[in-house]
Amino acid sequence: MRVLLIFSHPDDEVLACGGTVARLSEEGFEVYTLILGEGITSRDKKGIQN
Repeated sequence: MRVLLIFSHPDDEVLACGGTVARLSEEGFEVYTLILGEGITSRDKKGIQN
């Protein structure tokens, strides 16, 4: 069976349900992740260092 996880930002899949993802994978599920944003544009410019 396949599972598709859809998240807004990078690292949300780990913070939100990393344990569930690990369990599903161990149980033989094919786990796919779709991340809708790249993360940089959601941060203010003061926090970004060049």
